[in-house]
Amino acid sequence: MTLLPFVPASQLLAAMPVILRLHSPGRADYAAWLDAFEQSLIQTIAISDICTAAHGPAIKVARAAVYLLDKYGLLETSALITLILERSDDIVLAVRAVNLCACLAPELQEQFYRLAARSHFGAVRTMASRCLLAMAGHPHDEFAITALLDAQSSVRSVAMSYLHERQFDARAHYRHRLLHEHQTVRRTRVCLAALASLRNPADVELVRSFQSSLYPGVRTAARAAWFKLAEADKDEIALAALHDPAAGAGKFALQLVRKHQAYIPFATIRASLEAGGNATRLLPLVAHKRWNWLECVALLGMQRGVEEAHLLGLGEAVGMWLNSAAWYERPGKEQALFLLSAPVVAFFEHLLLRHPQRLASLLRQLEQGAAGDLKPSIYPAAS
Repeated sequence: MTLLPFVPASQLLAAMPVILRLHSPGRADYAAWLDAFEQSLIQTIAISDICTAAHGPAIKVARAAVYLLDKYGLLETSALITLILERSDDIVLAVRAVNLCACLAPELQEQFYRLAARSHFGAVRTMASRCLLAMAGHPHDEFAITALLDAQSSVRSVAMSYLHERQFDARAHYRHRLLHEHQTVRRTRVCLAALASLRNPADVELVRSFQSSLYPGVRTAARAAWFKLAEADKDEIALAALHDPAAGAGKFALQLVRKHQAYIPFATIRASLEAGGNATRLLPLVAHKRWNWLECVALLGMQRGVEEAHLLGLGEAVGMWLNSAAWYERPGKEQALFLLSAPVVAFFEHLLLRHPQRLASLLRQLEQGAAGDLKPSIYPAAS
């Protein structure tokens, strides 16, 4: 407190985040000291310096500066909101700006809620939209219709609720845009997701039709919408995603298999591998079935050669297979014969040349599996 007048403003403001922690409850109550300190601070530092800190790149310092500007009324509320919303890198400050809008005169609230509704942060746009659309005596149909295309689902939900009370058919609106209007990829994806959120099974055919889009993001959005509208079609959806060359489609197929228990026939995955399909996409789809996974590793390794097998991480995959817990799964008869065939054993011998203990454990398990004697090996697999 004694040195306060002699310390540069930038240094004082940089220390504010630490000092403000004393507001947190603890064994000692610093409320009186903090009040005196803050009062002295705002008399020592120019308001312009505090505003500069509020605009600055140090987020915690900016929050402290906004705290001072707000608590002591150093700026008009409208000017403070504008200052906050000019930066788009901190959701804490952006939320504070929306809350401050309630302190404005009614004739200014609409203007600033609309400004906040353009925030970079979806949660802030949701708050601002909800407040704006709740303003009595102010019709905002045009704003709400525009908000139906917001990337944030919660913003769309707020707009739908508002328009529903006004007998506006949001489903018809989304269908019309998808059927009759040329849109950007982003807006097409939004319309597909929003239409699916309305849960009308009659829309399945429309969203399915977008699987033929030239844009991978639209195709994946169409399958996500299809799944939302008809979860019973998950097997068909997963299979369609598997045959899509886009990377995002493969991830979506894997999600359906792992999270929602969609079924893709092993024969289909094996055939795709034999035809030179993407190994990094196909192998995870069979990882939950121990012997199918090993068969695919062997098939892929013999197809690509030992050198490429190492690049694909198949040696590590065998190590993971040995340490997997499903000891009592049994391979099919043809599967066991394939895994114990001379070419497959030769491939594993070359692949695991530097890991003899791992090779011995693998061959032992293959023999046990073929014989139906599936007991855990007493020798742990080498890592």
